[in-house]
Amino acid sequence: MSISTASILVDGTVATTGGTATTMIDKGSSLDSKKVILDDSSEFINATTIDFSIKDPKVNSGSPNGYTQARSSVKLSVPLGLDNSNRTVNTMTLSLSVDPETTDAEIGSMLVLGAQLLHDSDFTEFWTKQSVS
Repeated sequence: MSISTASILVDGTVATTGGTATTMIDKGSSLDSKKVILDDSSEFINATTIDFSIKDPKVNSGSPNGYTQARSSVKLSVPLGLDNSNRTVNTMTLSLSVDPETTDAEIGSMLVLGAQLLHDSDFTEFWTKQSVS
């Protein structure tokens, strides 16, 4: 489907069903980041890693609110064995930047929109075929 003819449910409900609940193993953290791997019994070389990071707002007189935006990011890294016996790592990075005055409800609304952009079938061709038509 074309992006220009797609639709999105503003303030809709997003739910994940099916699958297998898989825990994570903590691989280390600092004050502004945490690294985990999925505990799916994979060998180390095949481990799916997830990196969480944040940046706190900082005073900035040039920003509309006097502060930079709060930033939260997650990077998913999934190793893949190729048919030619080489290896690569597929990645997905998700990030959210919001003004410190943004409410939890406003953030929640953005997260619901983002989840739909990732999963709604209207955007499948964008993600799988890189179609921006």
